[in-house]
Amino acid sequence: MRLRRADWLFVVFAVTVVAGVSFLPTPKDRNPMVPRTAEHQAAKSEQQCVGCHKSDGVKPLPARHPKRPDCLRCHARQA
Repeated sequence: MRLRRADWLFVVFAVTVVAGVSFLPTPKDRNPMVPRTAEHQAAKSEQQCVGCHKSDGVKPLPARHPKRPDCLRCHARQA
């Protein structure tokens, strides 16, 4: 079986797309990190985050923030 020019072009295009996508930043790279305050470093679960960041909490989440309690999945802790 011999590959035609169109087949090679498709292979090059597919490899270029895969390589390009691999260089895109992940959502975790774009999200702000967890602050280095004592309150934030003591939080070990999402329920502790939601306590302060609920709509009537100390610092409510912005309206555009997703409504799911998986804070530590998206926001990395600072080393």
